[in-house]
Amino acid sequence: MLVTRNAADLCALLVNELYGQLPSVCFSPASPPVAALLARGRSNVRDLALHTSLNPKQVRHGLALVIQHNLVFYQTDHETATTTYEANPQASYHLVRVGKILDVIDRKYGTMAKNLVNDLLMLGHVEVAELVRYHRLKHSPKKAKMNGEQNHDHDHNAEFEDEDENGLEYGDPSDPFDDDSHYVNGNGIAHETTEDVTPIQANEVYDTLAQLIAAGVIESVVATMFQSPQDLKASVEQECMKEFPNGVRGAKVTTEFDTMVKSQIKAIGVERATMKRKLQESALYEPSNIKRRKLANGGMSNGFAGDSGGSILRDEPNTVVRLNFDKCLVELRNQKLTEHVEDFVGETTAQVFAALLASLCKKVYRCQHDQHTIMTEEEEETYFTGVRVTSEEIFDHLSPGVDVSTGIGSASEEDIDIRFAEKIRKYPPQIQGSHLQGTLDEGDEVLGSDDEDYDHSGEHLKGTYVNGHNGYHNSAAQNGTKLGGDHSGEGHSSRAEQLRQMRQHLLILAEAKQQFVRHCGQNEWTVDFGPLIQQLRYVELDTMIEDNFGRQGLRLTRILREKGKLDDKTLPAMALMRKPDVHVKMAEMEMAGFLEVQEVPRDNNRAANRTMFFWFFDEARTLKRVLDNAYKSMVRCLERLEVERYNKRNVLLTADRKDVQGKEEEKLRGDIYNEYLEFIEVEKKLLSQVSRLDDLVSVFQDF
Repeated sequence: MLVTRNAADLCALLVNELYGQLPSVCFSPASPPVAALLARGRSNVRDLALHTSLNPKQVRHGLALVIQHNLVFYQTDHETATTTYEANPQASYHLVRVGKILDVIDRKYGTMAKNLVNDLLMLGHVEVAELVRYHRLKHSPKKAKMNGEQNHDHDHNAEFEDEDENGLEYGDPSDPFDDDSHYVNGNGIAHETTEDVTPIQANEVYDTLAQLIAAGVIESVVATMFQSPQDLKASVEQECMKEFPNGVRGAKVTTEFDTMVKSQIKAIGVERATMKRKLQESALYEPSNIKRRKLANGGMSNGFAGDSGGSILRDEPNTVVRLNFDKCLVELRNQKLTEHVEDFVGETTAQVFAALLASLCKKVYRCQHDQHTIMTEEEEETYFTGVRVTSEEIFDHLSPGVDVSTGIGSASEEDIDIRFAEKIRKYPPQIQGSHLQGTLDEGDEVLGSDDEDYDHSGEHLKGTYVNGHNGYHNSAAQNGTKLGGDHSGEGHSSRAEQLRQMRQHLLILAEAKQQFVRHCGQNEWTVDFGPLIQQLRYVELDTMIEDNFGRQGLRLTRILREKGKLDDKTLPAMALMRKPDVHVKMAEMEMAGFLEVQEVPRDNNRAANRTMFFWFFDEARTLKRVLDNAYKSMVRCLERLEVERYNKRNVLLTADRKDVQGKEEEKLRGDIYNEYLEFIEVEKKLLSQVSRLDDLVSVFQDF
């Protein structure tokens, strides 16, 4: 994959930030400052040693580290026995989202899941048993050891010795995963001193890991994942060619060859998803696992894999796993869309929309697909036919703390257009410029209502109107008590009432101009991610254009985006602006790369007065330029951060001492502490700017 220089520099800085200088050398040699693998494409060890000024041993060590973290693909030619390496720029850029990923995992799956994901980010792909052991040693509370002596609390250590396959004693200095944070420094001050604290149990770690694998956040690793999708497809085609010794000629033989290649690629996809499917099936066949559990941080688990899932992982301890950034990107997209909906329709309806996305997310494993994406038959069917969920499924994913009776406006029946409110659209909306087609398409249906669970006999008992239906609120709602409790413990009538109220929020989302939700069938709902993300891109572009060129520039851009190419004589009348002002503004925007102009001469003389100038908005070209500018800004922020660290290196060295960490205010002198606070403030600003720029990149490219 070809990337720009700014993107290559950004990947090198991110790898250097998280994994050190040696792995990043494979991305960024001393001269030129463009990433070696990204700039030169495929390279072997000898070429990398030549271009990075390192010896082959150092190059191999750096390649081993980046392959461990899926930052580099490799391909071995069996005829020449030569291995070539190719950079994985997507995985390298995903490192900038580490903080966001950990945050969304913490809120959705809990603290232990976040710690497991963090461990995988540090270790790369690792065996399940080794990951569980490392997690318990790292995150379990430890007793302090005075003057470096080992802790001989046998009762405390016995719990780990029963589970440790390698026979390492807890706190053994020979353990490579252990650190010295539980030792006491020379002045006798103990860090992390805890008494009688129960360590993390292996069963809890296995169950949480099984839940993450079943949800797709963590995936099992097979040998084919170390090849790029292009190389993998070429290898499959080469193997299939052996079945056709006479070559692939003719329509019939070509069809057979393509069918064989597709079946082999699907088999590879099935192999990759074997562990995930096994854990999902165990969750489906265990009724106790389907009930969603409330996590310690207030979030809700997704119901995937319970005790049986942990036992499955225990039986296969040598399974290698790694973090699946594609699924994490889906979670980040859901969070971004929920924030977008909240800006338009309010908090309660946005929480219902988040529940809808959570139920859809169980069947959506990546944001984007291309011709090289490897999918199973289930994923392929989901991709082409779409994902739809019922109101019951959405209600099961709704947090019990959400009061669905709030956030709904009041209206009488005569004020509601039932033809528009209950419209069922079988097909997604079509993008037309910056607006979506809102008319009734061919094949769409109009029904009175598909809410069969609600009893309309009691509609006129009370006079309150809720979103077009003559509903009523019970006493709990009238006295201010939230209806959102434990769904499973409420009566049938209360559940039916909450389902009806939740459905009103879904109808609000479906009736909105942005069409956040599509009512696609009887009691079925879906989200058209393509048009919705397109709207997000237009919102970000409009904000950017208005900040740089004012309201007039935004007006001209919207006109060109909706109408297409327009000449410079028609545009002033449509924009209600003077012709000189239009020319000045258009020239300014053309120099910035937001608009393009095409010259069409009327004769061969090509005189200016005999030439038509057509202005147009090239969305793809504009996005490419905006993305490159975002990469450049992120590179400058990270480089500035390195300069600030170098300037404050003495202060940071003092603050990194183990007897100072967490006690900077009382351990550091006044002047040093003030310098430390200044650096922390600068670091927050720079990293916050990088995070905002990553939001733009996500909307413009990854979602």
